[in-house]
Amino acid sequence: MAGTVLNQKLARSYLFAEVHTIAESAGWTPNQFARVMGKSGNTIRAWLDRARLPDIGNLSLICDLGGVDESRKNFILHVGHQLLRGSELIMNLEQRNMYVVESAERTYGTFIKWDPVLPSSLVQTEAFHMVLQPDPLEGAASKIKHWLRKAQRQDNFFSRIGAPGAPTAEIYVPASIFGVFDQLSAKDRIAQIDRMIEVNAMPGCEVLVVRSPLIVPFAFDLFKADERSIAGPDFVYVETFDQSRHVVEPEHLAVYDQGRSLLRADSQGIEGFLDGGIHRLAKEHPE
Repeated sequence: MAGTVLNQKLARSYLFAEVHTIAESAGWTPNQFARVMGKSGNTIRAWLDRARLPDIGNLSLICDLGGVDESRKNFILHVGHQLLRGSELIMNLEQRNMYVVESAERTYGTFIKWDPVLPSSLVQTEAFHMVLQPDPLEGAASKIKHWLRKAQRQDNFFSRIGAPGAPTAEIYVPASIFGVFDQLSAKDRIAQIDRMIEVNAMPGCEVLVVRSPLIVPFAFDLFKADERSIAGPDFVYVETFDQSRHVVEPEHLAVYDQGRSLLRADSQGIEGFLDGGIHRLAKEHPE
């Protein structure tokens, strides 16, 4: 399937961000990066300045030398091949696009996150993930691995909050999720609610409770670049039963902007919602 220019820009911005992140995680200065890759300083500067992408062979070598795990490396190379073919970022769930989402959370400026069933991964506690997060039945070890990755993702995102040029986030959760929290222990239920209150108190962050999840019955993550030079184009991440994809066309993004407006109109801040009694009762009657 032929992709659009915006799809290609999104793929390029993701690959540039990954090159930066791998080099940063490995602790390489530009000179060290050049030495380990056996490249000139001009080549490395072109990669880091986003003037030229490494080819597939060099992307693979960067992953190997930077200690990137196999699944992430495979996805980076997969996007590289898609870019060469000019195809869209659409794939089955065995090749999930979540790596692009995680990259965007490190570089974009505005985030709108909504799931009519689950709280956003950014506000989940470990107890919620281990007890209530749906899992592909890969076993406890796999679920722990997924949590560690999710926890790192949270750290990466919230380390940006309060810094110069910090992002803003609207995190919508369904009112029905508070009934789901009853499946946690009393201590873990209170910790999960308190975690959402904590995020809501962070500069630029809002956790909003949607009264009727059917008003927008599909989950989506909306990312706005806010004219940041290191970010790609605005996009939406959506996941269906058998595939995941990114939406970049302005006319389609307008549909999600409308969904955001509907959610906003049907929601209230978490503290106002909890003042109605749910949080107080949870603490007064833990069992």
